[in-house]
Amino acid sequence: MRKLICLTAACILLFSAILQAQGPLPREQWGAPVVSVSRTDANWVIAGKKNRVTLNQSNLAMTVQAGPATWRMSPSLRDDMIVKSRGEEFLVRLADAGKIQIEPYDTGFKTGVKITLQQFQHTGLLAGGAPLDLRLYLTVCLEGGDEDLVFDVAAAEGEAVVRQLDWPKELDAKEAYDHAVLSNRWGTLLPRNWPSEYSPIREMTKDGKVNPADTSVVESNLIECWSMSWWGFQKGASAMMIIVETSDDAAYKFNHPAGGPTVMGPRWRAQLSKFGYPRSLRMIFFDKGNYVTLAKRYRRYVMDTGHFVSLKEKIAREPMVKELIGTPHTRLHTLTNYREGGFRFDPKNPSRNFRVTTFDQRAAELRKLKARGIERLYVCLAGWPYRGYDRQHPDEVPPAPEAGGWEGLKRFGDVMQEIGYLFVPHDQYRDYYTDAPSFNEQFAIHEEDIVRPPSIFPGTRFGQTKTGYVPYMDHWDGGMMTYLSSRFQFGHMVKNYRMMLDHGIKPRGVYLDVFGYIPPDQDFNPEHPVTRTDSMNFRALCYRWVRNNLGLVGTEAGADWVIPYVDFGASNPGKGTAIPVPLYQLVYHDAIVTPTSGLLGFLYGGVPAISPG
Repeated sequence: MRKLICLTAACILLFSAILQAQGPLPREQWGAPVVSVSRTDANWVIAGKKNRVTLNQSNLAMTVQAGPATWRMSPSLRDDMIVKSRGEEFLVRLADAGKIQIEPYDTGFKTGVKITLQQFQHTGLLAGGAPLDLRLYLTVCLEGGDEDLVFDVAAAEGEAVVRQLDWPKELDAKEAYDHAVLSNRWGTLLPRNWPSEYSPIREMTKDGKVNPADTSVVESNLIECWSMSWWGFQKGASAMMIIVETSDDAAYKFNHPAGGPTVMGPRWRAQLSKFGYPRSLRMIFFDKGNYVTLAKRYRRYVMDTGHFVSLKEKIAREPMVKELIGTPHTRLHTLTNYREGGFRFDPKNPSRNFRVTTFDQRAAELRKLKARGIERLYVCLAGWPYRGYDRQHPDEVPPAPEAGGWEGLKRFGDVMQEIGYLFVPHDQYRDYYTDAPSFNEQFAIHEEDIVRPPSIFPGTRFGQTKTGYVPYMDHWDGGMMTYLSSRFQFGHMVKNYRMMLDHGIKPRGVYLDVFGYIPPDQDFNPEHPVTRTDSMNFRALCYRWVRNNLGLVGTEAGADWVIPYVDFGASNPGKGTAIPVPLYQLVYHDAIVTPTSGLLGFLYGGVPAISPG
């Protein structure tokens, strides 16, 4: 027995010695990227099999050699970051940190460097130039077999907080790329030397200049400038793209003067006054590629992350969605009723201020359309609320008496069911009209302070005022309005549709206006604070209720955060003044139904939008 024990122990020792002699497995055998990190006097180098990143340790400029193409990013600039401390906001250059520490960084699936920046100073603010209690952690890594370049940034904030951060930096203005690929609206190709001034968000004047009266800024999930969370560049046969992985509080800096060049780079925005949580983005490089290549890569990304939900999946959870495919769309109005004294009210032409077509008249028009051979139709009914279109939101019920009231709307719904058309009301829960029965300024969105001009879109375009913390706008049919805090939108919607169901009216779904078009909101009211993430979650709650209780879910245009929840988007978000390309449709053609008119309906794979006339 003793001999057996000794023999076993000897075998174990021998086996252990053999394993130790073999040494650790090579990185590629356990899935780690084959990436090395080295340092010279002036630079850090992150070298993979395909891509090579050089980081200048003094000015933080980066160069990426990706196959045949070289991509150079700007060095640190004076406006890299906006910091707030002791009630004052000021610009900070990242490379001016009193202490910059760069070291290798290896998670096992991505490899690169970590940059720690601290001891920032603002001598005019703190006595003796004491450093701010603020520290930044930046990582730059190559990840995976494709060697994507992944950036992460986190901030340890104290009394000093980060209000805005531009990092990683934009491509150097001297970089000779050919086109910028923008996901503003449904997609835009912007040549580097485009002869006219260009803005992805601000209105343009007739002479091709940015309208100075439009103070709108780029915001994530505002479809005019951000229908999807990516953009890219083409250089010869090569291309690169940036995917913003934490997009809720993101933007991009942008400038394109007449004749170019385009300056465009990532921007991180504060969440309720401070940086708050880590942010991430991914750069992907292609030896050969164009805007179609980039759209296909983003499609793969949203599929991998679970953000892509196909129409096939949506039909499985709600079979009625199948009826949308190939079905023409139409939008009908019943009551137009401009609010007296409002922007649109015309005292000199009273006939413009009030127009009504009853529910019964609209039903008769649709019967005739059915008789003419239109077998299937989606009908979005607008102007049905008590005071008419864009009036007294969020208190829509009862239906407009002038159009037929509860009984007339029920007859309309019954006719739609009889002839097999899909009846969906047009509705809205962001605009908060001051003459709505439930209006109370307490429940309106509050901005951060009373000093700055109001900054909520689209008041930034159409003009707005501010009373204390609350912004107001007068532009639509309903006159003076503010914005309902996202926290209260769901309750109002349920209130209205429960009442509709109680009257025997069951639409086939709801078209929730503006939710998919405008950016998510923040509310600084301490009684009901809302982050942009919260805002999207509250809107998603509305979408889910509609699906569960009625069926079809629609929204305006549809920035891609809504894709998991929405079946169709209505209203073409328009096109920029450069070269339109169907980026959105290349990514989401089989995930959302989009109605379009004219030739675009064929080019972009949409369903036709028609008029019953």
